[in-house]
Amino acid sequence: MKGFKIALAQINAIPSNKDLNLQKISKFVTEAAKEKAKIICFPELSTCGYHRNLPINLSENIMGFTSIKLLKMSKDKNIVIIAGMLEKDRNNTYITQVIAFPDGKIEKYRKTHLGKYERKKYSPGQNLPIFKTKDTQYQVETVNFGIGICYDLHFPEVVSSLSIQGAHIIFAPHASPIPIKKRFEIWEKYMGARAYDNRVYLAACNLIGNNGYKKFGGGIGIWDPFGNLVKKYTKENEGILSFDVDFDILDNIRKNKSEHMKTPFFLKDRRTDLYL
Repeated sequence: MKGFKIALAQINAIPSNKDLNLQKISKFVTEAAKEKAKIICFPELSTCGYHRNLPINLSENIMGFTSIKLLKMSKDKNIVIIAGMLEKDRNNTYITQVIAFPDGKIEKYRKTHLGKYERKKYSPGQNLPIFKTKDTQYQVETVNFGIGICYDLHFPEVVSSLSIQGAHIIFAPHASPIPIKKRFEIWEKYMGARAYDNRVYLAACNLIGNNGYKKFGGGIGIWDPFGNLVKKYTKENEGILSFDVDFDILDNIRKNKSEHMKTPFFLKDRRTDLYL
């Protein structure tokens, strides 16, 4: 299956200004839909902004104001939307990516690996779920995707777990202040390896600009299952990047259609009897 288009955006998310942030998200959702994208991913905490002392009262239930807005956008434009929010659940607060589907379904991924300062305020997620969608226009096979938020990607087991569960694409939304050139230098140290070892497409995006508290570096990058950086966005402004995912590559690897050692699905040879 070729031609399943994904999109990623980098935006300047202003803390405490959800209305403005959602307006920006709506703009790029519309742009992605015009480009025939089926999924668009926004950065970490893209609906409420990110800084170390973000007020807890910005958090909301998963079916609150933010999700209702995202669901309407998703239905109107027939596109899956992945966006960052601060989630409240009972006495816990999570850094969450909410996933809005055109059919009205809402799902979520809670950041599982929190940074030093995040651990003082937020709770870690306890699951590494897989999400499913399909290209309803052509009634093609199900597309599986997973999410790892920023620091999560420094732990190889996260991507391996998602790939073993059947993920084709891993989205990696970030909120990193590192300048864009340095951001790509760092990403290149491990993002390609995550994609190559686990035979997935890996798609990362970052916040951009000065939000009044912190300056974010931006950057969007997409790595293929061979570990190659196949497309990137390096402009220091808000923007969007789209890419056509080729699932035939994944199918050939995972069904062992290749006789060449250089293209095996490595995870099928894991020695789980040796690992903790």
